[in-house]
Amino acid sequence: MNKKINHIEAYILAGGKSSRMGTDKGLLPFREKVLVEWVVEKLQQVFEKVTIISNNKEYKIFNIDVVEDIIKEIGPAGGIFTALQHSKANKIFVVSCDMPFITKQSIEFIVEKSINSEITIPVFENKIQPLFGVYAKQCFKQWQQLVEQKMIKLQEMITHFNVLKIDVTNHELFNKNVFMNVNDKNDLAKALQNFNHEN
Repeated sequence: MNKKINHIEAYILAGGKSSRMGTDKGLLPFREKVLVEWVVEKLQQVFEKVTIISNNKEYKIFNIDVVEDIIKEIGPAGGIFTALQHSKANKIFVVSCDMPFITKQSIEFIVEKSINSEITIPVFENKIQPLFGVYAKQCFKQWQQLVEQKMIKLQEMITHFNVLKIDVTNHELFNKNVFMNVNDKNDLAKALQNFNHEN
């Protein structure tokens, strides 16, 4: 894929309170950038349109659209709800703001597999990765109903859809770093260590 994708829009979820980190983790310094910048740059290599879902106006410094959560305080379920409602495309690619090791190739791989499913997500070492996946716009009504029923755990929510789970455990484009979330200061230290090993 040399041409940027315009039929799928990318959304970065940065609306969490980052309670374990004590500060907005997407804006934490990571090498010579902040965490979310690594994610923005990778997505911009693949997609024409990238949007950040966040209630923090500071994210506007990256010169891309920042959209507030419609329903606050319910975590990633609310971010995906907002993204599905906001998007003009038939599908969205969703990723968390604290995954600095995602790659252009890993994103393209999941997108290419997403043609016939409502939701397409990778599975790595038996763990599903709902915050690195493709969601069809048609999921919105059902997603809204689940949220209204207070069902907001992603692992439960996705069972209500036609989901393609792709085991990428031994795939050359994926390793455990790709799916690494930086949730606390230990994760941050580990991520910096991994970055130094990879570069």
